[in-house]
Order: sequence, then C-alpha cells, then structure tokens
Amino acid sequence: MDNNKTSLLLIGEGGIPKDFPKNELSKFLNLKSKIESNLELSDEENIIFENLSNEIKKWKRNFRNDEYYHSIIDLKNLIYIKSKIKTYIAFLDYCEPDIYQAIENLINIGYKKVILITSDLILSKENESKIDDILNFINIKYRDFEIVNLCKLDYNIISDFFVNLVNGAVDGK
Repeated sequence: MDNNKTSLLLIGEGGIPKDFPKNELSKFLNLKSKIESNLELSDEENIIFENLSNEIKKWKRNFRNDEYYHSIIDLKNLIYIKSKIKTYIAFLDYCEPDIYQAIENLINIGYKKVILITSDLILSKENESKIDDILNFINIKYRDFEIVNLCKLDYNIISDFFVNLVNGAVDGK
C-alpha cells in the first residue's frame, strides 16, 4: 500500500457541545424534531435550522464541552501511530468536517484512496444509509478516487473482537 496515496478516515458520530446556548439549542431541536416527523419547514424555519446547524458544527470544541470529540482525535492519533497511515477524522452530525468535506479535502491534498473506518462497532441503518449516499455521490463525481468502506463490520468480526476481549479479561491479560 502506498501510504503517500492512501489515507484513513475515522468517522465519528459527533455531538452537540455542552456549552452551546440553551435557547438556540431549543430552537434547533424543535426544528429538527419537525424534520424527523416529516413536517415541512417554512422558508424562514429552513434558514434558521441551517444557520443553527452550521453554528453547532463550527462551535469551538474543548475537553469540557465535548469529550467525545477529543476522544476521537486521540483515537485518530493512536491509529496513525500504529498504522503509519495518515489518518483524518470526519463526523456524521454536529461537527466539522462532515464526510463529504473530509473526502474532498483528501482528494484536493492528492490522495488517491481512502479507507473509511468508524469508532462505532455497529452503525444504525440510518447512518449506514447516510454514509452510502455520500459515497455514491463521491464515486460519481470522482471516478478515479478509490474508497474502501470498512464501516460495516461483519457481526462475526465484532463477536470475535468481544470474545477476544472477554477471554483476555478472564485470563487476566
């Protein structure tokens, strides 16, 4: 594998920072609830929702307001140290960069291949579908860019992981 042409992209869930203003968060969650209930937003509500969504994504993260964000960064760094493959991060929701932005950045840097991994052992069907939709669009737009999606782990691999983990604990390792 050409480590200069291949990168890893660690995908995290993303979260809303704890110190995001409560009144703005309330507006955002109410609008999100409408969207999830398949209710149509007015033009004004759409603009408010998009602005709040962007504000959440751009919010400055620190250890106090988003421990998960920094845990993903720590995991990314460990993966890079152990694999020697340049590793980047992307998020499904609430944080930047999103998967599309991250992959476009990798293409612009000059990578020819990305291997997608996730911190979630099991993704929801919704998140699997979200990732697939993004990848399908990128595959159409960038035909020469190779994407290996390892986010959908086989249950046998996941069960082996847990069995090995448990066996290690039982054996005192």
